[in-house]
Amino acid sequence: MNIHEAIRNRRTIHSFKTDKVLPNIINRAIDAANQAPCHRLSFPWRFTNINSKDRSLLIQLAIKMKFGTLSQEHEDINVKRLITKMTNPSHLIVASQICSKDPKQTLEDYAACACAIQNLCLSLIADGVGSKWSTAKYISSKETYQITKIDPSNEKVIGFLWIGYGEPSKKINRPNISSVYREN
Repeated sequence: MNIHEAIRNRRTIHSFKTDKVLPNIINRAIDAANQAPCHRLSFPWRFTNINSKDRSLLIQLAIKMKFGTLSQEHEDINVKRLITKMTNPSHLIVASQICSKDPKQTLEDYAACACAIQNLCLSLIADGVGSKWSTAKYISSKETYQITKIDPSNEKVIGFLWIGYGEPSKKINRPNISSVYREN
């Protein structure tokens, strides 16, 4: 698939199948992410692949934050839907950004991380694999940092990358080029 096809075909996956993505596809996507441009060669992105035990802990945290303490009365369709949504994807990779004391550098580093994540997603779709960049409120939870073993004094979690096979979102109507591009 050429780059233009990958850009046009990349869509957020909301409903994943349970099929596993091969490690070489994940490694190629991480390598693509690592090719992103960055100001001052800061390479501020970090990616943490979450194992199944820690993913289960994150699922319990998400349930607790969304529905309160999990008990028998919470065993409803919404909880089951959340569990399926978080269990089905082949991989969960936490994207984080190295912390900087300089606000301008922090902004530039976030832009670089966004480019890295886009590269990762484009590499995945070129291999027929879908993704979703999620910024659910539990990404900033103290427990998330503990579960993922990410030191919040060194890195800031900027999203969860759900990776796997599934049906892409419906095609959306994008604005006309004339509404987003002008020549002076």
